[in-house]
Amino acid sequence: MRTIDMSSLHFLAGAFLLFQPALQELGSSGDWPQFLGPQRTGQVAERELDLDWSDADPEVLWVAKVGEGFGGAAIKDGEVFVFDRDGETSDVLRVFDLETGAKLWSSSYEANGRLNYRGTRSVPAVDGDSVYTLGGFGHVTCFDRKEHKIAWSVDLAEEYGGRMPMFGWSGNPVLLDGKLIVPVLGAEVGLLCLDPKSGEELWITESVGFSHSTPALMNLLGKEQLVFLSTQESASGQDLAAPTTISSFDPQDGGLIWRTESLFSRLPVPPPVQIGADRLFISGGYRAGSKMLRLRAEEEGYVIEEQFSSTRGSQTHVPLRHGDHLYVLVNENWNDARRRRGEGGLMCLSLDGKEVWRTGDDPFFGRGNAILVGDHLLIQDGHSGVLRTVRATPDSFQLIGEANIFEIDNRRDHQMWAPMALSGNLLVMRSHNELRCVQL
Repeated sequence: MRTIDMSSLHFLAGAFLLFQPALQELGSSGDWPQFLGPQRTGQVAERELDLDWSDADPEVLWVAKVGEGFGGAAIKDGEVFVFDRDGETSDVLRVFDLETGAKLWSSSYEANGRLNYRGTRSVPAVDGDSVYTLGGFGHVTCFDRKEHKIAWSVDLAEEYGGRMPMFGWSGNPVLLDGKLIVPVLGAEVGLLCLDPKSGEELWITESVGFSHSTPALMNLLGKEQLVFLSTQESASGQDLAAPTTISSFDPQDGGLIWRTESLFSRLPVPPPVQIGADRLFISGGYRAGSKMLRLRAEEEGYVIEEQFSSTRGSQTHVPLRHGDHLYVLVNENWNDARRRRGEGGLMCLSLDGKEVWRTGDDPFFGRGNAILVGDHLLIQDGHSGVLRTVRATPDSFQLIGEANIFEIDNRRDHQMWAPMALSGNLLVMRSHNELRCVQL
């Protein structure tokens, strides 16, 4: 049931446009207010950071215990926001001071049950006096930063017939131009757009099936579009490519712009990446590989053509583009076994589909994540949490620094799959139940 506390609503500071370099950036240069950072690209401009740790590891400023989960942190106005679970009874928003790690406040709601792989998946979206979250059981919630309580909440399953995907709702809430967009994944409703002030419905799209991905805002052929990856049947987790639907919706009213189907991932997770004015790159796990698609407008509508495909794909995290190359952590279930790790690692891929170099199992990186800072990649190892800095160059794999931030071994997978967040020279990393803030 929808709940609205009208006395605690606080209005957003303004409208925002996301994802494209030409569009307005969210927050200040010190903010990481949402999934994939200020412009939802996973990258920021060059900064004065110490990335060579041959003499000494970077300093861990503070450590904070959190509940179980895979959702990374958001950072705004010197505060760190993380969304996780309290056992099997509730979802919790926890807020910490960025400089000291002191707990500032928390708020929770009842969400009984056990998810497949325990814990939440999404990164909060923060703006003005509001924090927006999407829980694994389909609760979209607005938390009031001043009152430290829930302003409104929408239950996607109860109100819109949302169907839980295999690992629970995992998409991240998207703030866009006075709109909050979340995946419903119902038989009749695909994506939902809410008024972030009140939680009232603004528009819905037609059904898209199942997904663990996040809508990506693109400007293709001069038209703003929300591009979303989904499958028509709930995944079983088998390493087998399956038909994937790629849908484009008008962010103003939710109308369908174009749709195509491709043999791809049976469990889409990373959102697509725009490449220029007419191309998008998709990558996935479960033997999906990667593909470059080109969009062309004709009188009868849009035509989508596959330019190239690769057998290697990223199961969990979005590929990062630097210049004329993509950097993809091509690690998934299939090559997680030690005997197959030589098939994975960090891959440098040219925009015409040529694999330039790949690290294989040295290092393998697990299902880790990366941030592109100028010409360097910051990569958190998904098995051990080891932090590495790598020069983003097609010349060769060039390791600059390496530090065991969580001080644990690599003999088993510690499932450190949460995305990192960077504010100035402070990097917030997460294990399954702990936050660490590192000064670079």
